[in-house]
Amino acid sequence: MPWTRNPFCIPVKSDSDQEEFCTYTNNGFAQGRGITFITTPNVAVSVSVSQHLKGDQTPQNEENERIPHPLYEPRETSGRGIGLYATTSIHAGQIIMLSSPVLVINRNALDQLSRSLRHKLQRKALAEISAETRKIFFSLARSKGGEEIDDIIQTNSIRLSLGGDVGHLAVVPEAARINHACRPNSYYRFNTTTLLLEVFALRDIDDGEELTFSCKHSSYSRLTNLLTHTTYGYSTQPSSTRQKLLKQHWSFTCTCPLCSSSPSSLSASNERLRQISEIQTILPTLSPPSKLPQLATNLIKLIDLYSKEDLIVEKPKYEEILVYTYAQMGNEEETRYWGERAQKGWEIVAGKGSFEVRRMEGLLGDVRGHGAWGGGRGGEVS
Repeated sequence: MPWTRNPFCIPVKSDSDQEEFCTYTNNGFAQGRGITFITTPNVAVSVSVSQHLKGDQTPQNEENERIPHPLYEPRETSGRGIGLYATTSIHAGQIIMLSSPVLVINRNALDQLSRSLRHKLQRKALAEISAETRKIFFSLARSKGGEEIDDIIQTNSIRLSLGGDVGHLAVVPEAARINHACRPNSYYRFNTTTLLLEVFALRDIDDGEELTFSCKHSSYSRLTNLLTHTTYGYSTQPSSTRQKLLKQHWSFTCTCPLCSSSPSSLSASNERLRQISEIQTILPTLSPPSKLPQLATNLIKLIDLYSKEDLIVEKPKYEEILVYTYAQMGNEEETRYWGERAQKGWEIVAGKGSFEVRRMEGLLGDVRGHGAWGGGRGGEVS
């Protein structure tokens, strides 16, 4: 096993079974920076197969991409602490940062452990990493008050899944410096093979522009049900709701370009978001073959609304649904057009080597032979 310390465990009784949460630490990971987990033995087994826990690799993703020099630098912001700013022009889809967490904690541990036991595990986990890494962790911002470690985790963590689909929170110090915007220019994927957070550009970013995330957006994960799955955070809420939730959960008032825009601009944005919500509600009712033209019309309108709102992450999913809709209708021209758009969108959101991109490449390589063509009749529509 790759752990450099013996796990320290605390059992928890539940209604159906008894499980335990343990600390798992590797001090050699990420060129000696180290990583520590608070999770279950089953998740730890799935994580332990990573070759990156067994050696001293230079951070790189599965496509062997390295970042030759930092594309960003920290700067003081006006009233928002330290932010990260681009030091060069960055193109959409380009990886900006490859960084590892220093602490990863199972979300169930937060719910199932008493406060005192949770604090005991957290202190134990952080005591196992190096003094230098521990110093980095405790240098991060706080916003909630109360117990110090809890505050740092709540203020700086991101959401990810390990061990299949088990929710965790991870603290990645570099990414924690990225401030919020309701229309962010950056997003992230967590690679469970390399155990690296891949921060990438959602759109072209100018030299000197601040890098931004959207609070409460989960990292990109594969979608199993395109028509019903949603990943929305605060970005798709109307402006007043966004401000209320950000203040309640993150203790700040948003001053991003959208929230600082004129009342008329905010009103127009809120109306588009209302229409987005309305269309999303009716989409699952439009899947019968007789309603495919209506489904296509609503999807085009929805994608246009997302474009006008600069909500980039959600678009490829709906573009792909539109691809299958036109394929079922036997419209090759529109299937190809939207297939190419979906492929380009997935190259940004999921990555060029992703399953989603390969899925679109396969469809575009043989549109009429695809299983969706003609309602699943594969080539029968002329």
